Amino acid sequence: MKHVKMFEDFILEKTSDSYSRGCVMLYFDFPEMTDIQREIDPADIYEEEGDRTFGLEDEPHVTLLYGLDKEVTSKQVKDILDGFTFGKCKFHNASLFENEYDVLKFDVDGDSLHKANKALCELPYKNDYPDYHPHATIGYLKKGAGKKYCDKLKGQEHLLSPTYAVFSQPDGTKNKININIA
Repeated sequence: MKHVKMFEDFILEKTSDSYSRGCVMLYFDFPEMTDIQREIDPADIYEEEGDRTFGLEDEPHVTLLYGLDKEVTSKQVKDILDGFTFGKCKFHNASLFENEYDVLKFDVDGDSLHKANKALCELPYKNDYPDYHPHATIGYLKKGAGKKYCDKLKGQEHLLSPTYAVFSQPDGTKNKININIA
């Protein structure tokens, strides 16, 4: 599955506190995420010693674009995002990216997500996966453990408004960007 490969690329490109590529993410206030995660058996959680990349997601977000070149500036990203108004997004359809671990996630629908992704793609970036699939990770689970949580979350929907964006640069710098919210 190509989305799993994109996740792998993002995780594997991490070196110390930096990445080889940047990304833009929308962050959400999602207090229900804690309740959802409490239902996950700690024995099912995939973690690697000393690595905060895995485990349960503690900053609910949707990636708008991964793969931005190091030359891309925060101002360029902000200028593009200023052209959009982000309304409520529907978090639904709990599903998995399956790999050597299961990535439990919600699919996310929102009016401006695909348009913002397309506009950000005008900046210099490298991404081998042309299909944009907005999602919000719930957590990384041990291989084979995710299906039961998809079943538990079946039918759940959450309408959430993003609160801000973050441009995470390849050097590890994170720039908070205020966005237009409907």
